[in-house]
Amino acid sequence: MKKSIAIVFLSLFVIGCEEYSITDLITQESPKIVVMTQDLIAIENHNDGMVRRNLEYNSKDKGKIAVDPNYFNQNDINRGDVIYYKTPKIDNNKYPQLNPPEYNIARVIALPGEEIEIKKGKVYVNDKRLDTFYGKALSWGLEEEEYFKTVNKPGSAQCGDSCLKTMKEYFNMGMDKVKVPEGHLFVMGDTWWRSIDSQIFGPLPVATIKGKVLGYAGN
Repeated sequence: MKKSIAIVFLSLFVIGCEEYSITDLITQESPKIVVMTQDLIAIENHNDGMVRRNLEYNSKDKGKIAVDPNYFNQNDINRGDVIYYKTPKIDNNKYPQLNPPEYNIARVIALPGEEIEIKKGKVYVNDKRLDTFYGKALSWGLEEEEYFKTVNKPGSAQCGDSCLKTMKEYFNMGMDKVKVPEGHLFVMGDTWWRSIDSQIFGPLPVATIKGKVLGYAGN
């Protein structure tokens, strides 16, 4: 009898997880080193919207980035893909201090036809929590508790009252629900507050994608 109850409970738990969250067990946190071929291009990326604790995707620290400009001619775009794209026009009246690069990289978070929103620093797609390493607000790869422990260590740059307020708001930020139109994607950098992405210019037209980011360009 106890065994039967346990099996029922486990089944309900699994069903509940499937119903209330979306997972991505394929996408890796750390980019790999890619052997370059004539079909790939190597680009410089000096924006830190995708930088995590190991300074990922930053050419200054890690070298050039390998991009496959033909990848999506033969393959579907998937959640978790890191893409290289031409930055859409940004409203200068709303964001007068932004000077975005002509081309940028970010991660695909939501696909055409899906609805995305952010509640208390967590991403929801079609009302299901995106339970992945890129589905929550991070700063340099750190979650809220770890971030404040790190910045307030002796010898570290201290986070004062103003910083504390700003970062707490960031880690618990929200975004109203957005439906991604056909022919578009919702993209975000892994460090949201440093990224110029769909939070600013809205859903990204698929036509602006120049290729898939494969990792660091090797020899």
